[in-house]
Amino acid sequence: MNIKTSELQALSNLTGMERLLADDPERGTGLVPLSAAIEFFKETFLSGGVPYGKELTESWPELQTRIRAGNMRGIHIGDYKTITLTTGEVVVMEVSGIDHYYKCGYPTMIGHHVDFISRDCLAGTKLFNDTDTNNGTAAEPNPWRASKLFQTLNDEVTGVFATLPAELKPLVIPKTALLERRYSEAGALEASTGWDWNNMGKLWLPTEVEVFGNTFWSDGDAGWTGGGGCNLQYPIFYCGAKHIIKGAGNGGSRRSWWEASAQRRSATNFCIAGGDGNAGGDVATHPYIYAPLCFRIG
Repeated sequence: MNIKTSELQALSNLTGMERLLADDPERGTGLVPLSAAIEFFKETFLSGGVPYGKELTESWPELQTRIRAGNMRGIHIGDYKTITLTTGEVVVMEVSGIDHYYKCGYPTMIGHHVDFISRDCLAGTKLFNDTDTNNGTAAEPNPWRASKLFQTLNDEVTGVFATLPAELKPLVIPKTALLERRYSEAGALEASTGWDWNNMGKLWLPTEVEVFGNTFWSDGDAGWTGGGGCNLQYPIFYCGAKHIIKGAGNGGSRRSWWEASAQRRSATNFCIAGGDGNAGGDVATHPYIYAPLCFRIG
């Protein structure tokens, strides 16, 4: 009897002693211990970064129902859904984190969720601010929430959020996060001074840590930027640059794009992911930087 590997019964409760089937064109097919299979997986599947996955065929409401229930079966990092904005723009939304921050948050715990980040940037450049500042305000001390780009994405009448497909729009939830505080009545600050639990909006940008796994240009000695369980690299950006490098619109040529982190030792700059894959920063009024589309379903 011939059985396809896709038809084999799913394994559960692996202890580390089992032997799994591995198939390699150079080394052949055979059984390997679980520990070796993990290394095999890293060498092949993750070589060069997370591979492009499959198109998720379920509707957005169907996905939300089982995401909320914690049923992520069949959803993998790199899988995607293609959406069309009301402007006619096509955007490929990739699964970037699955329960990435589950049980984080205060005072309310973050529930089951999947974070989607577009494969390429939205069409058209985006200003972070109309003036060269990366500071917040007295009313909103977080630089990202105080920014023009936050409004450009999140305004429910004139912003990008308003252009989401009707089926998707009511299912997007705000992203709860530790947000840096950078504001003083005494004048512009070149470093953040604290943090607050808040939400990044329904549409947001990843932080520098969430993209590169480190603080190259953001505040590296501060708990709200350095990790600590609530600011971690998204799996889709791990082990390769193909998902970090994004185009100008769907399938466009590579371009630099904004991150949510203010740059350290600067009162004017925000962090960026460079078009050539590097971590960097630039002034808030830079006219040639793009932004991805990012949202959470949960």
